[in-house]
Amino acid sequence: MNKRFKLSCFTVLTCLSLSLFADDAKNTSNGIEFKLGPAKIRVGGQIQLDYDHFKDVHNNGETGNNSEQRRGRLYFKSLLNNWEAKLQINVNSKKKEVELKDVYIKFKELYGIDVTIGNAKEPFGLETLNSSKSILAIERAMASAVFAPSRSYGFTLSTKGKKASFATGIYNEDHDEFTQDLYLAWTSRMTYTPIMTKDSILHVGLAGSLRDMAGKEYQIKNTAEVHLANKIVKSPVIVADKVSLLGLELAGIFGSLSLQSEYMRAFVDALSGANNAQYDGYYVQLGYFLTGERPSYKKGLFKGKVKPYSDYGAWQLLVRGSYLDVSDNNVGVEAKNLTFGINYYANPNLRISANYIMTGLKDNSDAEANEDNGNAFSLRFQYWF
Repeated sequence: MNKRFKLSCFTVLTCLSLSLFADDAKNTSNGIEFKLGPAKIRVGGQIQLDYDHFKDVHNNGETGNNSEQRRGRLYFKSLLNNWEAKLQINVNSKKKEVELKDVYIKFKELYGIDVTIGNAKEPFGLETLNSSKSILAIERAMASAVFAPSRSYGFTLSTKGKKASFATGIYNEDHDEFTQDLYLAWTSRMTYTPIMTKDSILHVGLAGSLRDMAGKEYQIKNTAEVHLANKIVKSPVIVADKVSLLGLELAGIFGSLSLQSEYMRAFVDALSGANNAQYDGYYVQLGYFLTGERPSYKKGLFKGKVKPYSDYGAWQLLVRGSYLDVSDNNVGVEAKNLTFGINYYANPNLRISANYIMTGLKDNSDAEANEDNGNAFSLRFQYWF
């Protein structure tokens, strides 16, 4: 069956199914909610349309530009007593396919512990755990993109208090429906909020992951925060035995000003032992609402919609510096980015973002390091319901 036809059928069926409940549905801050028997059904989604213009190091010395549907997602969540189930679907505009993202069942408050089984984000990395709808810049920082594991099939235990949270789980490091191999990973994260007042929040976090590679090839590839440009940040290929990850988090909200920073390091144990490597990276970013709003923080994450104080919308400025070093044993590259941006929230559902990224790349694969530079401009239109 033609892939475009499949996507069309999926869209039509989704719209028809939602229309059946239109009379009983109500809008909430987390989506459209209606009742189906004893259960509450919540439906939400997002559309992100991106444009990137880039040159020099981002495109082999040439100028390039492209556009894409970065994300087109729809989720269904069922809530029944202490049970929760979620199915999140993403339309991949490049592959013209429907992909499954979050697919899990959760039992909440089992002696104060939530138990999650299925495909969900591993508890690692503040920026990665924050939804793409709520992150400050258009793309996540390089360190978050290459080190944080994101979604995996597995089993998670988590608990959240007023000022602290903890999560730990066992996951399949590289799920592939076409193989029977199982590569296990153990990932944990804890956070603490020593300051939590009406106007000020201070957050600290620590995360770690032990990942069995069992002879798989390990290599980092990244576009340096410009999604449609070339993958210019590359590490050497290592036949790995194990990979260990460390993540440190620091974040704060002080009125309309927000601060967020993370440091991450990967310890790569090669099968041969002679090619062991260590890679690391970090970012520091600041955001400021010119119109007086403030970000939303809850139990270890920045989340929620921005509600403009004015009918004219909310304006937010941002600056981020990020660094990634994937060179070791005199092979690989170092990358530095400086990003300036602005976010305009027309209402809680519509956001327009613009980022200007300045990149510096140092290639350590030769006897003498070579430096190269390049700039990029990114634009995003985002609708969230």
